[in-house]
Order: sequence, then C-alpha cells, then structure tokens
Amino acid sequence: MSNPNQLEQFSASYDAAEDRLLLRVRTTDDAEFRFWLTRRFVELLWPILMKIADAFNSRKAPDNPQARSVLAEMAHGEAVGAANFSSQYQKGSQFPLGEQPILLARISVNAKEGHTQTLTLLPQEGQGLHLELDEKLVHVLARLLQEAAIGAEWGLKLQVVTNSGTVLESTATGAQRLLH
Repeated sequence: MSNPNQLEQFSASYDAAEDRLLLRVRTTDDAEFRFWLTRRFVELLWPILMKIADAFNSRKAPDNPQARSVLAEMAHGEAVGAANFSSQYQKGSQFPLGEQPILLARISVNAKEGHTQTLTLLPQEGQGLHLELDEKLVHVLARLLQEAAIGAEWGLKLQVVTNSGTVLESTATGAQRLLH
C-alpha cells in the first residue's frame, strides 16, 4: 500500500468513453496516482466523505448539534472559497501504482484523533492509496466529485448536508448555493 508525501493537488474529471470519473492525486514528491471511480463507487464514497467532515465538526462542538451545523457550513464555504479550482492540474513525473488508472472497489477510513482522517482507496485486489485528509481537503475533494459527477450526468444527489438539514448543493456552473 502506498503512503505518499503530502497531497499537492487533486483532479476529478469525467471520461465518457469509460463512463467513469478519473481521479488523479499528485503529492509533494511529484508522484501521481490515477484511479477510476464508477457511479456506484462515488455513491459509496460520498456518505463516507460526509461522515469524515462531520467528525471534524463533532470534535469542535460535541454536545451542540446546532453549532456543528453552523461550523459545517462555515468549513465548507471556507474550504471551497480558498481552493483554487481554476489552476491546471500538473501531471506528476512518477507513477508508483502505474500510469494506467486503477479501478477502485473498496474504501476504508481510519478515524484518528487530531486534525486528519485517513481515507484508504483500494482496488478489488492490489495496492491502493492512503489519503491523509484534513477538514479543508475533505471539502475540496467533495467539491471536485460534485462537479465531475454533474459533468457525467449520472443524476447523483451529492449534497453537503449539515446536521440542521441545510443543504449546500453545487450547481452546474460550479457556484455554491444554499438550499433549505
């Protein structure tokens, strides 16, 4: 199992010929990891990402669900607002798992105390990738998946839902809007 340096950049795009999302992850040591995500896999991954995001908010306000909802809205807005979604993805020079994308089939999370959670993405057999995600990276990855899924026209409802039921939904143009 590969355990890269720090994450540098994510990219998620739809490949119509494969009818899959291509997730590319580049690390600070210039390694690139490429994965295929099927519609089914994205449906399985989404609630896991939302649970990771909620875990960060639960630590900040463990006994106050309303405060956690406000914190979730703020965290999502800040992460998405601060991320640079317009810069071109810079291809890595090393491919520890090979240049061909790997079809992902399994997901696991290692809940840790602290400021990160480990998301492990695995194929049916073979090596995968451990992603150390902080709160910001969870929201950035979620946003990338939302936008790629919109491009795929899969009809998925990938919504960031706070504990109070407020839904932050990505529109086709990439702007965030608050829905109640």
